[in-house]
Amino acid sequence: MSSWLSQITSTVSNIAGLTEEGSVKTPGDSAKDGQYYSELTSKDYEWTLASGSATENQIFYMTTKTGGFIFVQLIYSGIGLFKPTVSFTCRFYDPLSKRNKFKNFNQASEFTLSKDRRSVKTEFFNVTLDDASSRFKISITHPELIADLDYVRIDKGFKVGEGKTFLGGKDQSSAAGIVSHKFWPRCAATGTIIIEKQYYEVDAYGMFIHAIQGMQPQLIASKWNFIDFQAKDAALSMMQFTTTKQYGGVEVNQGSIVLHDKLISVCVENNVELLDLKKDTETDYDIPQSVKLTWKGKTVKENPNDQIKDVSVVMVVPLKNLIDKIDILAEIPWFLKKIVQTFVVKPYVYQWLDEATAEITVGDEKFTCPGKCYQELVFVSAF
Repeated sequence: MSSWLSQITSTVSNIAGLTEEGSVKTPGDSAKDGQYYSELTSKDYEWTLASGSATENQIFYMTTKTGGFIFVQLIYSGIGLFKPTVSFTCRFYDPLSKRNKFKNFNQASEFTLSKDRRSVKTEFFNVTLDDASSRFKISITHPELIADLDYVRIDKGFKVGEGKTFLGGKDQSSAAGIVSHKFWPRCAATGTIIIEKQYYEVDAYGMFIHAIQGMQPQLIASKWNFIDFQAKDAALSMMQFTTTKQYGGVEVNQGSIVLHDKLISVCVENNVELLDLKKDTETDYDIPQSVKLTWKGKTVKENPNDQIKDVSVVMVVPLKNLIDKIDILAEIPWFLKKIVQTFVVKPYVYQWLDEATAEITVGDEKFTCPGKCYQELVFVSAF
């Protein structure tokens, strides 16, 4: 379920105890001169394969030009009885054919990296990154899912500051846990997918995230929000999570604004406002009927003489098209489920895909961009 399946699985799997209350250093805290954009280096693309309770994943989102939505995700987790756990997931939603599927596949534990650690081969899912770090080749060969995808970065990728959130400390040596994210906010995705013996051609706007969650036994977040908006002339991303009470319930937000295929702003002063809440009697969670999303930042400074402009976005999204509601405990291995059931309060993921219009302001210029907005609202725990 997007990038959160691996992160939530790790979160709910690591509740062997709670660490002491501590501080939080967000990615924005490590930014310099008010510029939150940091360039991705070759090191940022490497798989770390950290041991212990770490989980790492790469996820490729695709908003199709025919109104559908796809993601494929490769997950490596140090959590396992005897060996690391390797798995992959796929969300396939196509309103034209009325096909709406979520697949979660376990694999053998083999995870073979290239010499530069930026490409990987597994039992069913292979990812190859080119030398220029601008194109992924994705190959999936499973009896229930076959995919051959080209995934090309448009303009720049980014991380916010150092690209890491430190929980319970101010750096890697002192923190109790670390969460890391790197982004390609705008991509071109093409290729083919065969799911349940049905063939589909893919022509889509894409977004890529490489996420690492390296934690000591503890909870990370009580709630996540994720937004991937794609339009002909714009792309918006936002990832927000609220740390658990032991870390002060701090909201960590990372966002980006792409206009006319150019990354113009990386920002952290963004907000998700859940509107018209109604209780879901099945899960007992209060679920919004619409969401107001705002981004606020500055233009990226590429050269010393660049004129910096204010950038803002407002987008209100009526939530009409719920494509899935996923019970996390139903998706994790039995032995992990038994461990966490006592500690976790019904972890669920809600996923929507709706039409929306972004109102973007850059300096004195205004742009109106209609497109598709994919949203996830994730409830993890009550801690």
